[in-house]
Amino acid sequence: MKQKLFVISMLLVVILSANLSASAQDSQTLTVFAASSLIDAFEDIATDFEAANAGVDVLFNFGGSSSLATQLVEGAPADVFASANNTQMNVARDGERIDGSPHVFVKNRLVLIVPADNPADIQSLADLANDGIDLVVAAEGVPVRDYTNTMLDRLAADESYGEEYRTAFMANIVSEEENVRQVSAKVALGEAEAGIVYLSDVTPDIAEDVIALPIPDALNTIATYPIAITNDAANPELAQSFVDYVLSDAGQDTLVDWGFISVHIPEQPMMIAIPDVDANSLTVDGQVLNPFTLTADDLRENYSSETVDVTFLSGEDTVTTSFTGVRLWDILSAAQANFNADIRNDKLSMFVVVTASDGYQAVIAWGEIDPEFGNQPILVAYGEAGVPIEDEQGGLRLVVPSDARGGRYVSGIVNISLRDAPAIDRE
Repeated sequence: MKQKLFVISMLLVVILSANLSASAQDSQTLTVFAASSLIDAFEDIATDFEAANAGVDVLFNFGGSSSLATQLVEGAPADVFASANNTQMNVARDGERIDGSPHVFVKNRLVLIVPADNPADIQSLADLANDGIDLVVAAEGVPVRDYTNTMLDRLAADESYGEEYRTAFMANIVSEEENVRQVSAKVALGEAEAGIVYLSDVTPDIAEDVIALPIPDALNTIATYPIAITNDAANPELAQSFVDYVLSDAGQDTLVDWGFISVHIPEQPMMIAIPDVDANSLTVDGQVLNPFTLTADDLRENYSSETVDVTFLSGEDTVTTSFTGVRLWDILSAAQANFNADIRNDKLSMFVVVTASDGYQAVIAWGEIDPEFGNQPILVAYGEAGVPIEDEQGGLRLVVPSDARGGRYVSGIVNISLRDAPAIDRE
């Protein structure tokens, strides 16, 4: 009898061991290094991913992208790296830790936050140059700091702020943090009077402790986040499945729910509709993140103006005059072009369709107005020869100073639409 019980016990041990072994083989851990700003969104994504993949456990290492990239280069084991900018992704690539090409999976924008009681009475970005402001930002090399520096470059170049603003801003910095979540935490706890973070960092757990003040779109910076599989991922197929889920509609919806901007670019309609606006207004739309309507008064009051002297042929007549208005570049910068960051110099495939109230249209290539390329002072003008434009078609006019003929001097502008070149058929 004892011998039978012993045999049965041994059989049970063998069966249990086999089951445990099979269970261990079915269980998989996926290690993801991810920027601190992704904590909430990625934890939700992991919950959904694990539910759809039985036996998978997603393990995160959240931190500043610069710190994560350094860890990867030094050999830290990981399967996926999600960085808050391309610079740190390139650090990991140069360190030979990335397999294949990274993909931009989400976008973000900067926001100014202050404590809920706002002790310094900060109302806008301009107030960060006031004496004695306790300002906290991320440390140099952390992506949100890189984007902040880009914003400062734009502010310094803007005549209403200038280089003096940058100097005063930098003098007010009292702390530089290792990651963006530490910046938002310090402001929420009242340990600083202002901070620059991503919009997605104003999470529900601090929403009642801070006030988020928008940064003007023309000065803001669109952050792009790349994701990639490491070159020594323990299970590259599983890692690819995670990346695919992040890029899927479901993954993108979760990211949007947490304040990010989807990387998916909506298809634009083939037709451009003439908007129902008055004679001194226009709409800006198309492949932009911030479509809006502008009036001539908006252009005068909210943008830097410029006056250009022009000479062009209109029919057989030579016209010499001057126009005052706003650079088309500044208007589209405020609308925030939605570029495809995975395509090299995608901006050079973009073009602007300018439509008049009577349906007349002209096209401007993005490269003509981009400061890194043509940098042409093409204007949306509201004044001619020192007085407001009074034209039966409307009071706004496109002005292309470099054109010898006036065909692109579109009168009565009612719509500016940013479009992309047709996709390539490689079959």
